[in-house]
Amino acid sequence: MAMVSTKIHISALLLVIAVLWLLSLLFTVFYFRKVLKRERKLKDGMGQILNFTELCAFVFDMRKDDMRLSPACSRLLGLPEQIENFTEVCQDEPNQEAACHKLLQAMTPEADQQRMQLTRANGTTGTYRVTNRLYYTASEEIDYILGLFTDITQEAHREEHLAVHAQIDGLTHVYNSGTVRRLLSDTMTDFSEDNLGAFLILDIDNFKKFNDIYGHQVGDLVLRIVARVLKEQLRVNDVIGRLGGDEFCAYLPGLPSIGFLSTLCERLNKGVTETAAAAGVEAPVTISIGATMLHTFDDFLTAYDRADQALYEAKEKGRNGYVAKEGRAENNSDQK
Repeated sequence: MAMVSTKIHISALLLVIAVLWLLSLLFTVFYFRKVLKRERKLKDGMGQILNFTELCAFVFDMRKDDMRLSPACSRLLGLPEQIENFTEVCQDEPNQEAACHKLLQAMTPEADQQRMQLTRANGTTGTYRVTNRLYYTASEEIDYILGLFTDITQEAHREEHLAVHAQIDGLTHVYNSGTVRRLLSDTMTDFSEDNLGAFLILDIDNFKKFNDIYGHQVGDLVLRIVARVLKEQLRVNDVIGRLGGDEFCAYLPGLPSIGFLSTLCERLNKGVTETAAAAGVEAPVTISIGATMLHTFDDFLTAYDRADQALYEAKEKGRNGYVAKEGRAENNSDQK
């Protein structure tokens, strides 16, 4: 009798264990089906968003190596809306290599909020801001990457326009004082004997009378005339700036000798006077120039000090002229 009772207890225990195992199995299956259904619904939802949005968006399934592009993104990059085995396609399709490379670049964490130049289907180039988000699995592996290209071409053009105007003197359209000083401080360093050049500063003789006698409009006209003559007489790679008031400067890289510098100063003197007369300015307009050749020991400050001293000497000689210095104290050459 005791043996029968023991067998019954064992059978009941096994039955309980079997029921519990079955319940746990059903729970596990139900849980994973729910998780997979939720994940599939999420990714299907993303796919629908991509299909209907006008945004240039993409979703990359890291584990499946599957790339989905919105229609707008597909048109922008010239790629299919769905690319299976994306990394292999990038390597095996030379005609799609450039566009695939842009996508790979856009998926890096460093690319988020950065700008990228993309060529549109019509051949034009635009500036796009990259936005990406990386989503991870429970085991901290990348599951998928969501990305977006936003066309900011007009915004970039506005920024560029504002940046340029922040550097330019509004009246004369040459570099303003802060910009030209910064440019020359950065540029006029580490000269080599083969590429030295020259530096000059000039101002308008008796400029105050143009404002006092003829009015500020005539004074502004004279300033514009001086800037125009500088731009006409100098080369495109020469740096021209307005230091303030009626004082201008110019850096002339690669100018070969003081003879060339002297000839240039003569042309500037003559050009300002003739251009002002042709523009109808009643009083003669003349300038004084201080110029110097540059040498390996120079920087902006030493060049400016030497040119400023030359300008002072030109004014002491009666204005409407120039003094050009060789740059070495024992071998200075004063002209006109």
